[in-house]
Amino acid sequence: MTHFKSQVFLILNELPSGECIGYGELAKQAGFPGYARQVGHLMKNLPKDSKLPWHRVVNSQRKISFAENTDAYWQQRHKLESEGWIIVGNKLTLNEFDQKEER
Repeated sequence: MTHFKSQVFLILNELPSGECIGYGELAKQAGFPGYARQVGHLMKNLPKDSKLPWHRVVNSQRKISFAENTDAYWQQRHKLESEGWIIVGNKLTLNEFDQKEER
């Protein structure tokens, strides 16, 4: 496994339930700023039985990147909603915990 891949997977595996990260931010935290597309490629090519929380990776506008008419979109949306995210269209809003913290 390459260093890039192992670093991305390590950081993603540590991301707690209810939190999301952008492709670019994940690349940056892994030590590879500017590798957002490569992170997307890794997420897209995960084995179907992967235990990594791939669904917590979204784009920089906090949007689901899959087209809305795909199974992958609905799978990611369902997983995020089950962790407390509110999704309007394809954009994540603050989850209930975050909304309480802001008050």
